[in-house]
Parts: sequence; structure tokens; C-alpha cells
Amino acid sequence: MSDKKGRSLLDWFGRRREDFVLKGMREHGLIIIDSVNELERAVTAMAKGDEDTAMGAINRLVLSEKEADRIEDRLAFKLSKGELDPREREDLMHLVRKMDRIADWAMEGAIHVQLIIEAGIEIPGHIWDALRAICYELTLASKMLLRAVERLGADEEDTLKCIQSIKSQERVIDDLNVSTLTKILMADMDFRGTMMAKGLLEAVEKSADRCKDCADTIHILITSRRE
Repeated sequence: MSDKKGRSLLDWFGRRREDFVLKGMREHGLIIIDSVNELERAVTAMAKGDEDTAMGAINRLVLSEKEADRIEDRLAFKLSKGELDPREREDLMHLVRKMDRIADWAMEGAIHVQLIIEAGIEIPGHIWDALRAICYELTLASKMLLRAVERLGADEEDTLKCIQSIKSQERVIDDLNVSTLTKILMADMDFRGTMMAKGLLEAVEKSADRCKDCADTIHILITSRRE
């Protein structure tokens, strides 16, 4: 009896694959991927010296981030009126909020790119290349997270594999963060360039950290209900 009760959240997902909440979480995940993708596009454009394309990507990211916030609010309202018990609703809301922070930090990174453009700050090409590489890995991590969300209640083992992939991806991003920071600190640029490049890198790192936080939360949702 306790096992049935303990696994009720995953059973609920399994029974209600077409429920608004699960659909909403997938929609939320797709918008978050869009946000991260646009940051990657902006940084890639800057590596090519194409500021107009970078600004176009930033403008789209702004819209995506606002849409992610809107979906988060809808999900919160729906969960508050759902059939799950309060603890389980809280677990899901923690996951949704952590997912939204991925887009928030992508937006923070985009703000740094915009300020670099508007202030005419010079960033060496090899720094942009390094930042582009870490943004690419962040995009992969966000896609892995969406896969984990989609498999909740459908395939527990696949969900756990996705979680491990996200954790492995975080180690890749951590290594790139260290090497990129070293390049920034050793680069021949003025204080403004160093400050803005470092701020952009920190935003990407924070966004990646939130991906891992989400993976940890999903892992808890699964393993805590095995008891």
C-alpha cells in the first residue's frame, strides 16, 4: 500500500500523458530550448562579426523568455488546482521553476551580448569562439533535460539515463568554463571587455547549473518514490 502511495506522482504521469500539466511542461521545455538556442545563435553571430544577426537572435530570445514565464504561471495555476497531494504539487513546481531559471540565465547572457554591441566593446575572435563552444554544449544539455521530462511516467530507465547524460554534460561544460575563463583573463583586451566576457560566461554557467538542478529534482522524484 505504501509503495502505491509513494509512487503516485509517477503513476499520475503515466495515466495522464495528455494532461495539460505534462503538455505544458513539454511546451515550457521547448521554449527554454528556444531561449538557449537564440543565445547560441547570438554568440555565434558575434564570432563572425555579424552584430545585426546577433541582435535579431537577442530580440527573439526576449520573446521566448517572456513566453517561458507565461507558461510557468499557467502551470503554477493548474498545479494549484490539481489532484496531487500538496507535497507532490510542490515537487513539480520546484521542477518548473528551476527549468524557467535556465531561460532567465540565457536572457542574462543575451543582455551582456547586447551591451557589448551597444558599447562598442572589442572582444577577440578566439574568445567568441570559446563562448560559442560552451553555448553549444548548453543547448545540448537543455535538449537532454526536455527528453527527461518527456519520459517521466513513461520510461523510468530512459529518464534515469537522460539524467546521467545531463550530469556528464555538466562536467563537459565545467571544463569548458575553466578553459574559457583562462582565455578571457589572458586575452589582450581592456577592462570592459574582460568584465563583459566574464559576465557572459558566468550566465552560461549558471544556466547549465540549472539544467543539472532540474536533473537532480527529477532524480529525486523517481528514487524517493521507490521506497
